[in-house]
Amino acid sequence: MSESYHTDTDMMGLDDSPEVVEVEKPEQGLELHVGSNVFRSTNGVVMLQGKEQIFLEVRSDPPALLLTMDLYDEQSRRVGHLRRNSVSASSAARFAVSASSSPDATLNDPLTVVVSDHQTGQTVIEAYLFQKRKIRITGALFYTHKGELVTISPHYCRVGTALTRFGDVTESRGGAAVIG
Repeated sequence: MSESYHTDTDMMGLDDSPEVVEVEKPEQGLELHVGSNVFRSTNGVVMLQGKEQIFLEVRSDPPALLLTMDLYDEQSRRVGHLRRNSVSASSAARFAVSASSSPDATLNDPLTVVVSDHQTGQTVIEAYLFQKRKIRITGALFYTHKGELVTISPHYCRVGTALTRFGDVTESRGGAAVIG
């Protein structure tokens, strides 16, 4: 992205034609793709029903996609916690994290993180990094802190039975991706 600035050099008596100066603006923050929804310029946090429940971050050396997340059940009880791809001791028997890692990986590689629930046999969340600062959550099935089921597919993001988002583009301006 770039912005144009016009300078009127004629006002200074230098010449009689305006000059256009292009100034490059660096892309900032992370772009989160939650199903088919895009949240631009985020801080990596996904806020569900008023609570920060997911935090995604990119580590550059060694390259990795890191996930921090609280996991709840349908009765709103916290049943697990992940911190930077590590499962807490109390939830290690139920949840497993697999993340792509390679000694020669770069930020240009599709770095992934997948959380599985041994109790249900389902994938809780699956995300991958692309183009160095974009993260796509391709699939998810988990509960919010209010006990509402969150379903994410490549086509939509659904929270409970009242909210389904698909194809929305939101400018987060350095804040969280707010859903529901």
